[in-house]
Amino acid sequence: MAEKPQATTEKPGNLAQEALEKLSNQLSCSVCLEEYRRPRVLPCLHVFCEACLEKLVGTQRDKLSALCPNCRKPATLPQGGVSSLPSAFYIQHLFEVREVLEKVRDPEKAQCDKCGEGEVQGFCRDCGQFICQHCLITHRKWRELQGHEISTIDQVQETASKMVTPKKVSSVCSKHTTEPIKIYCETCDELICRDCTVKTHRDHNYDLVPDTFPKHRDAILACLGPVKSELASVGGTIVGLKARSSRLDGQDIEAKAQVDAEVDNLQAILEARRRELHSQIDGEVCQGKKELAARIDGHELRQAQLSSCVEFVEGSLQSGTQEEVLSMKRQVEERAREMADEFKPQQLVLGLEKEISVVCADLSSACQTLGEVKFETVQLKGTHVETISEIKHPRHSAFAKTGETIVCERNANCMKVFDSNHRLLRLFGNTESRLIAPTGVAISSDNTVFVVGGNHCVMKFTLEGQFIASVGSKGSGQLQFNTPYATAYNHTNNRVYICDTCNHRITILNNDLTFHDNFGSRGSEAGQFNRPRGISVSRKGNVFVADCWNNRVQIFDANGRHLSSITHTGAGEGLGGPVSVAVGPDDWVYVVEYDYLRVSVFDENGKYVKSFGKRGNKDGEFKNPFAIAVRDDGYVFVSDTFNDRVQIFK
Repeated sequence: MAEKPQATTEKPGNLAQEALEKLSNQLSCSVCLEEYRRPRVLPCLHVFCEACLEKLVGTQRDKLSALCPNCRKPATLPQGGVSSLPSAFYIQHLFEVREVLEKVRDPEKAQCDKCGEGEVQGFCRDCGQFICQHCLITHRKWRELQGHEISTIDQVQETASKMVTPKKVSSVCSKHTTEPIKIYCETCDELICRDCTVKTHRDHNYDLVPDTFPKHRDAILACLGPVKSELASVGGTIVGLKARSSRLDGQDIEAKAQVDAEVDNLQAILEARRRELHSQIDGEVCQGKKELAARIDGHELRQAQLSSCVEFVEGSLQSGTQEEVLSMKRQVEERAREMADEFKPQQLVLGLEKEISVVCADLSSACQTLGEVKFETVQLKGTHVETISEIKHPRHSAFAKTGETIVCERNANCMKVFDSNHRLLRLFGNTESRLIAPTGVAISSDNTVFVVGGNHCVMKFTLEGQFIASVGSKGSGQLQFNTPYATAYNHTNNRVYICDTCNHRITILNNDLTFHDNFGSRGSEAGQFNRPRGISVSRKGNVFVADCWNNRVQIFDANGRHLSSITHTGAGEGLGGPVSVAVGPDDWVYVVEYDYLRVSVFDENGKYVKSFGKRGNKDGEFKNPFAIAVRDDGYVFVSDTFNDRVQIFK
């Protein structure tokens, strides 16, 4: 029992105000954006006002169905309609928490809930009331109140949600309206009254609500285990994707810097080449001008000689007498012929004419290919060749030596066998309800079929579907399994290897289903597993395990000795939730990455080669691929689960 509260370093009102702000979003309906009024819970656990749901149902043809505004999941309503949906008592509890926080935000103005006068000094958890100092003393004195739990104002504002005691609602039986509901029928899984135990539930297994509640509360909490695990896995995936996004931010800066550096380098090279060409041009011009100047001088000399001859002859003709001209006729004619022969027109060739020109390559096209931005998009070596579409939610496949292909059809609780042309031959496993949600299959050398799935055991059939034997039950013992998801047959030692997924180990059975060995435990070290989902055996007998939640493929020898791991694809990117692995006849490794909806391929040395696939329903696209298998001729079978088909690639 707490004493009068002591002074604290932080005012209660401040913390209460912060808590109230956090509560505000939780108390608003996402449809009307107002505070909840008569909140109702849909089967998907989303909460809305009763009036909002009534309006939503009013637009539907079927008045007993609705589509959740948040997750778009269809919901079937009870016969009474929206008003018969469960009340969101958790939301009502939050309203009560808010009332408490509003009081502790300003305790000096709040009045005692018991006497209505005194200043609030504490909170009685058992009474569900704020009390003053006087009533606090009364609680200590009265024997029937001495055991009550009293909290200070500081304690209330720190843990307000725990201070509010759920109100006891006196619900009455819908069949016996005067009788309160105090009993829980285990047989019918419903609340009943005392009269119901005598009449409609007479021979049923039932108990008082307070007595049976702890057991059912634990069962509800147990159901949350896988959800919390998945939540953690999704959180890890988000962190990884955000990290990749952050890396892209840095990569664009680095890539641009690389482009700038390359362009600067090219500009420097071009500038140097420009200076070199300019120098060559200057040299050619200088040399050409020298040659031309010498030739000009020679021709000018000849020009002067010719002009002198012409002037002399013409002058003699004009000024001399006939006798004088005739006396020089022979001399003039001889000189004219000499000069004419000396300066023939063909000799007046200007010589080789030099023209300066620059022959430039077409750089415009070259510049277009100076660099390339690559996102490493690699085309599939082969192509999509066929689709098997007669399967609902297919899982793993296996191939018989006689040419048949056998596929796990999980939702139909059966195995489907197809011929070499992928025509359906037969199915088995569902007639006697022997199979429950089969997910993994392997075939031995003599065509014996081994199947694992939701019934936590290993089952053995003939290829024709005749049941031979089974072994195992749910548990962690030597011949027990917990959700075995995949299996593979090792032809080098004639043993069956089982991915015991939720036991985080690999179990090895002999061909007659007797126990041989197991290896692995939960963890992230080499040789440990976290939800192994796929397994395959190479021709050499090495075992490849898709270690899903550790985002890797581990490789072991036939005895379980760890050899190596595959953890990354191209550009250092890590594997994203590998759910299945298959080793081809060439020892190449094919991995289904659930997070990225693709298949990644590695060579016999574990070196990344390529990836293919993306979200969609076209050829070569996937929607939640869960399994992969490679036939001896190299054909790759991918179980495109949510597209209800198996796609075949070459």
